[in-house]
Amino acid sequence: MKTALFELQKALFQRFTNDEVLSSKVGGRIYDAVPENTPYPYLTIGEPTNNPFDTKSSFGENIILSVHCWSSYNGKKEAYEILNLILQSLSGPPLQIGGGFKLQDFRREQMNVIIDIDGKTKHGILELRFYINN
Repeated sequence: MKTALFELQKALFQRFTNDEVLSSKVGGRIYDAVPENTPYPYLTIGEPTNNPFDTKSSFGENIILSVHCWSSYNGKKEAYEILNLILQSLSGPPLQIGGGFKLQDFRREQMNVIIDIDGKTKHGILELRFYINN
């Protein structure tokens, strides 16, 4: 038994990085850990929640993972555009997850844009659910 968390993160990073339109929109700034003084906009692969998705004959995971976008645009327009580009990127061919894992299904759970505590930064949050078998 093993977890697909890191393999899923790598697959998402590769998908977003290889998507020319999305990568261009965020200036190639797609992170797990954001460097200090990073300019806006950028995208981060966020926090997973992992629940069992086991059957009598297989081990699996039900992973909810957040993807965040950050924008300093005056209004929410840029955050909405980035979220749309993320969804379009994920609408292509199924993700190829390494490490012997197989993606069974994925879906969008929820999406919103908030204004951060600084009163200026727009923060888009997209929660995705992945069902992965080992």
